[in-house]
Amino acid sequence: MTRRISLLLVLLLTLAGCAAMPTSGPVGTGVVGDTEQESVEPLGDPPPQDGTPEDIVRGFLGASAAGFSRSSGGENDDFRNAREYLSGETRRSWTPRERVVVYPTASSPQLRLDGSQVQVTVKVAARIDADGRYAQAGPSAEETLVFGMVQDSEGQWRISALDDGVVLSEPNFEAIYRSSTLYFLSQDGTFLVPETRWFPLRNLATSIVRALLAGPSPWLRDAVRTAIPEGASLQPDAVSVDSDGVATVSLAAGGLPTEPGDRSLMQAQLEASLKVARVRTVEVSADGVAMDPDPITLDRGQDPGGALEAVQGGDTLVQLSHGEFVPVDGVDSLAGLDLRSPARQPGGDLRVGLSGANKLITLPAGDQDQRTLLSSGSALVAPSVDRIGWAWTAEEGGDALIAVDSGGDDVRIEADWLVDREIRSLRVARDASRLAVVSDGPDGVRIDVVAVVRDDSGTPQSVGPAQRVGASLIDASRVVWVDESSLGVLGISGSVTTEVYHLVPLAGASEARGAIADPVDIAGGKGDSVVYLSNDDDQIYSRSGPSWVAVADDVRYPSFAG
Repeated sequence: MTRRISLLLVLLLTLAGCAAMPTSGPVGTGVVGDTEQESVEPLGDPPPQDGTPEDIVRGFLGASAAGFSRSSGGENDDFRNAREYLSGETRRSWTPRERVVVYPTASSPQLRLDGSQVQVTVKVAARIDADGRYAQAGPSAEETLVFGMVQDSEGQWRISALDDGVVLSEPNFEAIYRSSTLYFLSQDGTFLVPETRWFPLRNLATSIVRALLAGPSPWLRDAVRTAIPEGASLQPDAVSVDSDGVATVSLAAGGLPTEPGDRSLMQAQLEASLKVARVRTVEVSADGVAMDPDPITLDRGQDPGGALEAVQGGDTLVQLSHGEFVPVDGVDSLAGLDLRSPARQPGGDLRVGLSGANKLITLPAGDQDQRTLLSSGSALVAPSVDRIGWAWTAEEGGDALIAVDSGGDDVRIEADWLVDREIRSLRVARDASRLAVVSDGPDGVRIDVVAVVRDDSGTPQSVGPAQRVGASLIDASRVVWVDESSLGVLGISGSVTTEVYHLVPLAGASEARGAIADPVDIAGGKGDSVVYLSNDDDQIYSRSGPSWVAVADDVRYPSFAG
């Protein structure tokens, strides 16, 4: 009951502020037992009698928002109140779920009558496409929607032309939609690789499974695989979830993998993807035949182990242990190396760093002497080491990525989106399937995430199209992975005039999280609450709620594995 009251209040706010939005394709019915997806009676008002064109458009925006909460037997019925504001063929052809425009909390749509049209101008915080893909808008983005108006035979104004989709304020978007992670497989089949989408809360499990069956987005597709057979489809076209958190996924004939190992992988993908819908167990069948997979555990998420490491006094690699920095066992003295930006392989033995500005070296450890892996005529970007054992860097001012293995063999990777850009910072995700890059170019500084395509031996071959994130930042210098779906970025946004730590979701709104004086480096990988910054005075700070607390002096280049 409390949940229903809360949702009613949300919808009342929706109508007061106007708006609404699209999801990825038709949403089936039949989900039961999940309180996050309970239906609420519609609150959209019918068109006012003798309303002005502006009244009609304003009422339409509110009624289309209410369409996302209707309990009805079909997709079109969800928005039937909104369709009463439309005329003729437009009433039938309008597709509300095609896309959503989200406008910031501090603004509201501005309506202007221009002849037989009403123009609605909104500042844009984000756009979400029909498949739930979220794109944050830049700081000054806005959009003008044009509504053609006509009077019917009774002299009542109706909307005769409009774009597909709806608009929604940020608070209402967050109340109606849920950030959902689809999980695919790394090329070696050992990691779950996430892709975040946004779907309406109602029938959330169905939206997630339908998107998972459709496969990853084009930017990620070449770097991951899926155990779900191509062409698999729901039959019936819905996923039911009972009160015990058991989801029933019924597929058409041919929807199950033939190999037992692939069935286990498919089960892992489904269970991980459906957790956001409060699903504990997934029962899968095709044409009445149960999948019955063996259990399997795949790696995923943020780094569960490994201490913060840094360079102390210029010649000692240290790690944070019980609140103090102590020397790292097995790593010899760094004296004379002018070591900068050390990085290490997650779960492996490879340790690298920069010697001076333009040499990538291995660190001396045990009976292994320091070796030069790469020497450049230009300064190199701080390296990042993936779990497979490749160290990534780039030449400052260059537009190519460089991956080097422990033997010194390097692969130079160029991409169309890097032409005429200068790489500032990069970091490989823990799954080794994605790479975050900060670069500067003619259109300014931007943060991108790309997929890493490898051959069967794990050697990097190329990177995919750039997926821009953190568009609200106008400058940035350093990037790390905070968790599997979020970046930590030193940058500038909004009214801030100096660099601060930003949490940058791959599909969500970026948030500035407080500042220290003159930050120069950032370390992350264990979640938003475990982030470290360093400054020009060789001090390291840890995050403590909204504040930063100094934890050490005479220490620089903080890092976690990766």
